[in-house]
Amino acid sequence: MTTIASASRTTTRNSILRLSVIAGLIIGFADEIIYHWFVTGVLGGIPLISVYQYIASGALGESAFAGGISTALLGVLFHYLISIVIAGVFILSANRIPLLRRYIIPGSLVYGFGVFIVMNMIVTPLSATPPLPAPTTPQLIVMIIDHILVFGLLLGILVRRNTR
Repeated sequence: MTTIASASRTTTRNSILRLSVIAGLIIGFADEIIYHWFVTGVLGGIPLISVYQYIASGALGESAFAGGISTALLGVLFHYLISIVIAGVFILSANRIPLLRRYIIPGSLVYGFGVFIVMNMIVTPLSATPPLPAPTTPQLIVMIIDHILVFGLLLGILVRRNTR
């Protein structure tokens, strides 16, 4: 009996980990295309390499901007790791909070806004990233919508489709 329960827990852990990785990679890729490439690069005129070096500067500080493509690739890796963690926290929360499981889409929208708040009010200020100028109101609105739709809604849809 213990072996069966242990195997069931391992299978559950593996499926949660697999779903976290897959969902994290998907939301990370969507954020790369929608926000990093299109909004920041195409519309904002900021080179994509600078965006990824800024992400890497969370760990490396100002030296990330002198590292060329290697620190930009490190920034890409960090972005995907953060996306996987964001997906994992949501999946674990959905497994443990019945209200979130029952209303996954509205809950995921709120979660996306929460991700925005945590990333911009806690994670980024505590990291080694250099301070950026305050965003304009339209930039702030786009950033919030990006987090709500990509990290929230898309994640909610993925979890809803792939859970029991």
